[in-house]
Amino acid sequence: MRDAIGMCVRSRACQVAVVALAFLTIAALHRQNDGLWFQGDSPRHAMNGLFWWDLLTTLPRDPVEFAVRYYARYPAINPATYPPLFYFVEGLTFAAFGPSPQVAKFIVLLFGVMAGVYTMAWARRWIGPVAGWAGPFLAFMPGIVLWTNSVMLNIPAAALGLAVLYHFRRWSETARVTQLVLTLLFAAAVVLTYYQGGIVLCICAGWAALRWREFRLNRRALWIAAGALCAIAPVAIAIALAPVQTARHLPTLALLTRSSTWTFYWTTLPDVTGRPALVAGVAGLIAGSFTARWRTDAAYLAIWITALIVGLSLLPAKDPRYVLLSAPAFVLAAAIGLAVAVPHLGARRPEWQAAALAAGLAAGFWSAARVQVPQVSGFREIATYLQEQAPRDAVLYDGPYDGLFGFYVRASDPHFERRVALGSKLLYQDGPASTFTPVQKSNVASTQDVVNLLRTRSGCRWVAIEVTRNPGSIGRRLLREAVARPEFELIRSFPITGAGERRVDLYRSVIAVDPVAAVDLGFPSFTNREFLHIVPITR
Repeated sequence: MRDAIGMCVRSRACQVAVVALAFLTIAALHRQNDGLWFQGDSPRHAMNGLFWWDLLTTLPRDPVEFAVRYYARYPAINPATYPPLFYFVEGLTFAAFGPSPQVAKFIVLLFGVMAGVYTMAWARRWIGPVAGWAGPFLAFMPGIVLWTNSVMLNIPAAALGLAVLYHFRRWSETARVTQLVLTLLFAAAVVLTYYQGGIVLCICAGWAALRWREFRLNRRALWIAAGALCAIAPVAIAIALAPVQTARHLPTLALLTRSSTWTFYWTTLPDVTGRPALVAGVAGLIAGSFTARWRTDAAYLAIWITALIVGLSLLPAKDPRYVLLSAPAFVLAAAIGLAVAVPHLGARRPEWQAAALAAGLAAGFWSAARVQVPQVSGFREIATYLQEQAPRDAVLYDGPYDGLFGFYVRASDPHFERRVALGSKLLYQDGPASTFTPVQKSNVASTQDVVNLLRTRSGCRWVAIEVTRNPGSIGRRLLREAVARPEFELIRSFPITGAGERRVDLYRSVIAVDPVAAVDLGFPSFTNREFLHIVPITR
């Protein structure tokens, strides 16, 4: 019996199974969540999968023209903002199973499992077979729970970045070409998934400095590295297509001289790891640095965490989710701390290890169950209602959740028969330009201006408006005043849950609306270029 328990505790298969079970359990706890709750980005990541698959299956002569025409019909895509690898996978999965947000969310979950397996593999290789149980504990960290339940690129980038670090360390220690090839393939994959994921190269550079005397580069390695540089092509294309956005993400002197620039990520680490894991990880790093057996491993993890945080601190955009790659490092650091402590505890018998492990997993599941994941719902019902009542009509939408609305309209419109227009394009502009400071510009000065624009330039009989306590800019306020005029009738109100006190009122014009065959588009947040007389995409 004791031997069987010992074999199970050390079993790689058992550890992989529990990694998968842990992530699946976290997903089951939030199965009602469609993954599109993160305002702005999540639905656009889902929508981009549909766009890239349509682009691949169409293969147009002019991809830029195709993208702009696609945006003219479904203005919830942003193909120049992020690289396309994740979207290729997402689009293929949509083609196989249908355009559902749950499908996209499941892809993110699989990347979470991948991160857990690589955490397990790292711990088994450099700490010990029993330490492989660090993998399941990655699933219980608050940041991992939160972002595996959202259609975002942070979990896929973290998983691919962790693969880069694992294979890079193996290559640096063994000089095997297979490990170098895997390192470069995963490095290309992470850059083709999320530009910020390239920060793993800074971590690799720090490790190379740690072991610089032992590095040997041959001609084959240089050729492989040169081939991997092709992965930066999307970066160059994005810079050319979206120079304003590129400027917005460059550090400035004012940014670099602010103390908050360098303290933000250190102070938000508890949001990613949770306080118990953070404390255990720091204690493990300290214990490992004072123990000859674990000093090198502790140094690797310390460089990993520090290079990640310092590198990301240089960027103006900041959010705790950007440092999700630090979560495996703290799990591994905690495992080192346990490896240092166990010999002094005298509790090395398999049954004691199994009991402690079971208690730890139970505590982890309990902790993960307490993490609150937002859920925004109500937009699918609006799109379904319009599909039934106006299957070929255009609708003007105004509100911060335009991406959610746009995704559900596109998902239920395989033949490109409907169209969405945005108040933020027609009536006003409200967003960042060359910096993250919002810039507001109104194209209307009165409710009559709003009525005239809707009648002559929108082509929309239907108007959907998010109603909140504070509508925001002048253009938004005038639109809400305009639909109260006799030219419009309120058809129905849809409650929205999970987004504060919010509902969507659906109006219909009672006066004739001029048909619109082409629209003018501008993207001040990305480029100063204007696109005139754009005919929406058709099938």
